[in-house]
Amino acid sequence: MKWDAEQYDSTKAPQIDAGKELIAMAQVRNTDSILDIGCGTGKLTLELARLAHKGKVVGIDPSVEMLEKAREHALSSGNIALINIPAQRIDFREEFDLVYSNSALQWIKEQEDVAVLLYRALKKGGRIAVQLPAKDFCREFFDYIENAITLLGYKKFFVEWEMPWYFPTKEAYVSLLKGLGFSKIEVFYKDYRLVFESINEVLNWWASAGIMPYLSVLHEKEQEYFKYAFAMSFENNRTKGGIEFGFRRLFAFAEKR
Repeated sequence: MKWDAEQYDSTKAPQIDAGKELIAMAQVRNTDSILDIGCGTGKLTLELARLAHKGKVVGIDPSVEMLEKAREHALSSGNIALINIPAQRIDFREEFDLVYSNSALQWIKEQEDVAVLLYRALKKGGRIAVQLPAKDFCREFFDYIENAITLLGYKKFFVEWEMPWYFPTKEAYVSLLKGLGFSKIEVFYKDYRLVFESINEVLNWWASAGIMPYLSVLHEKEQEYFKYAFAMSFENNRTKGGIEFGFRRLFAFAEKR
């Protein structure tokens, strides 16, 4: 998929707020060497670099478009390196004090393989701080996707379509980390209530990432119909405060023995 970095960077993004919480929980030290997995447009990479001002931050992302935007954000920092590479191909060995990943690992289906690489990238005593959407993270998302497909008669486009994400349960993620040899494991859910002012805000957010895999198999005209049908379902979530719906995220922290 080709990412629209400008849209992603300018859209109201609740995942950025969750990422800032993750940074606070990670207790970044000023000398830390940090690997930012799926750094995207680099907003949070810059936050990490400011905290670890005596250390370094390496941000990786498979999207050229995202990294171009990240380089703009990184201009104000002298301790950021950005690499265009997917997490499945990293080859660091005991180099980092912290592996950080915010709302990115869900795009990787080879979780065990990548987790091994992340463990190997950490120094002894190094730690991970990870946040991603949990299993069943948003009931409305999948309900309204199915509504749009049915309403528009688009099932023919998705006959061979495969879900590209990994959405873990807390138990599954604990098991994954234990199996790798991590200690001091802490994994928990955090439920958010997202509020948007308009249908356009809702659509822009989902279109910047969440519904991209569905749009990728449609022609341009069908994409517009699909986006409209999907977004309009969120009128069911309108309250006096705006358009509201829940979103469950999984946070995970652990230390390399």
